[in-house]
Amino acid sequence: MLLRIIAVAAIVFSVHPVLAEEKEEREGGIVGTGIVGEITELGSILVNGQKIEIASDLPVMGSVPDISAGALKPGQTVAVVAALEGEAWRALGIRQVLPLVGPVEAVGDGSLSVLGTTIDLGALAITVNEGDWVAVSGFWRSERILVTAIEHLPDWQGPAQVSGTFFETDGVLPARIGASEIAGIDPQHISSGAFAHVTGTPIPGGIDASRLETTLFDAPVGIIQAEGFFSDPEPDGLYTVLGSGLISYTDRPEMVQSGTRTIQCGANGRLGVFAVNDLSSEQIETIRRKLDCL
Repeated sequence: MLLRIIAVAAIVFSVHPVLAEEKEEREGGIVGTGIVGEITELGSILVNGQKIEIASDLPVMGSVPDISAGALKPGQTVAVVAALEGEAWRALGIRQVLPLVGPVEAVGDGSLSVLGTTIDLGALAITVNEGDWVAVSGFWRSERILVTAIEHLPDWQGPAQVSGTFFETDGVLPARIGASEIAGIDPQHISSGAFAHVTGTPIPGGIDASRLETTLFDAPVGIIQAEGFFSDPEPDGLYTVLGSGLISYTDRPEMVQSGTRTIQCGANGRLGVFAVNDLSSEQIETIRRKLDCL
């Protein structure tokens, strides 16, 4: 079993018509390690060879529709807060990660368009029509999604959802996550490369936001291991593992291979950084070795 990895950092947005800010809570300190990714087998979950014990009755937050961990399926993407116990991990919380939930706008040859973003189906087979609702698991690759699982939602009436990396614009272009337009957002204190999860009403080519959350994890986390595709570097050299919130800077943008899936580690929203105040240096090194973050 393998969970492919992504990760998330906290930011602040202002949303109209309803203001919804979710700030990372630090009360009680760091309680776990953040692990997010694709389920390829069930039972105890292996994350890049790391065993994570998950109780079957553990509620899965953010699932569409509501499920517990025993109902998870291969291909779905999840965010786990895990505690290291001896040589294995134990899940403290789990959340379903869905880059897109919304109605199909167009059906192509091996692809769908949902909320303005093209979804590459690969070998996955699904029969849907324009207007049908779907829940998409997968990885952002530039402004498209490489899907790992897709579920038809015949009885789902919303809300729509978009989750991924936010990049600053010049104020003229509309806010976007991937190719999906995010309407109703008045950006304040927003940093490029940050993660955002938007819920709202579908509009042509995107979503009209009614709520925005800024973290996938249901408890504070320290070190994060992230798998995904690099973004193309911004003019100032900023780049990220798309959908993760982990950023870095480069003065050699040609060295960032945005078309290649990669596994990276970090903390506090930064790639390759492991300064976690709530962990001792010994704890940090133990987790880094366990996650292959050396």
